Amino acid sequence: MEDVVKIVVERRYASDPIDYERLVSLVESTGERVVLTEQSVPVSVLLPAGKIAELEHWVRAPFPSPGPEAQSEGEGEEKETDGGVRDVGRLRVEALAEPEEYGPYTRYVRADGRRVSFARGGVMVAVQLDADEVAWLEDRAMHARQGYMSPAQAAAFEEFLARQPPVGEP
Repeated sequence: MEDVVKIVVERRYASDPIDYERLVSLVESTGERVVLTEQSVPVSVLLPAGKIAELEHWVRAPFPSPGPEAQSEGEGEEKETDGGVRDVGRLRVEALAEPEEYGPYTRYVRADGRRVSFARGGVMVAVQLDADEVAWLEDRAMHARQGYMSPAQAAAFEEFLARQPPVGEP
């Protein structure tokens, strides 16, 4: 089993903006996840893009979440008055918007309004997901990996079983 290092970032005040440039840089440089928490409860997780690709390879099924929320007439007006900023770190659904720049990183909100990707120089380096979705992906990927044997591994296992004496014989 691989060791998991979590870098935990606790947000004490809701009005504090998330320093995505620093956090994504940390994910990219260390290859470790950054867990955003509120009152010691995991809210969302920034993961390296390679780790997400690995998990999604093994899971091969989407996280069972609701589709994008439709924006009502009133929401558009509220969006203009508050600057249109909705913080995914606080588990809010974001409307499709222009990508935002955070230093060398560009932040893209995916179509479901919940997943966020960060790219540097046109290459995706990190993904921010809901903490529950990360736990679900890791659980499903673990079970899928445990049930998989490569062809060489399966052949070696069959050979091993063939060499075993019948049950009950010494």
